Amino acid sequence: MRAISSEKQTHILLCGPPACAKSLFLQELAKLNDSYFTLGSTSTKSGMVDALFELEPRFLTIDELEKMSVKDQTVLMSLMEGGIISETKHRRTRQAQLNTSVFAASNSTDNLLPPLLTRFSVLKLQPYSFEEFKEITRRILFREGGIDAASSDIISDTVWNKMKSANLRDCVRIAHMARSKDDIPWVASTLMKYSKV
Repeated sequence: MRAISSEKQTHILLCGPPACAKSLFLQELAKLNDSYFTLGSTSTKSGMVDALFELEPRFLTIDELEKMSVKDQTVLMSLMEGGIISETKHRRTRQAQLNTSVFAASNSTDNLLPPLLTRFSVLKLQPYSFEEFKEITRRILFREGGIDAASSDIISDTVWNKMKSANLRDCVRIAHMARSKDDIPWVASTLMKYSKV
């Protein structure tokens, strides 16, 4: 909240294992006014520059930052350092000064340029405890479809203890397919049975 409400540029990189809700956090940020969301795996330097010039977003949210190519990462460095974006092509130059904060998520920092990495406050997320997993599952499933706490707890317990997973997406998958509390163990066991094929 401090980073979001700061009048100055603030750049946060959420780094951690898959299924620790990095993408969910970014998706919520993308709902803010003056926000632009992109995926590192599909972003290009020219596409991002065009979006920055046209939209002048207050918040740039990038999921899968580690999948962004090295040449495409370079567009972020100047933006993050001083808010400047600049482009020259076909004897045409354009430049803008933006007050854009970058929020990104990455499974690791291995493929990121060291100068880019120094511009972020890197927050390393740890895997959830069961209690955290259960509470987050409750919130997500209620938001997804109004699922009550009792059903949500059955799903989180099934995913954590029977499926041996800490992936919130597994909870959402089961919630989308189960029509009642009694369906939950069957849906989970069917997913487990056929995921081993």
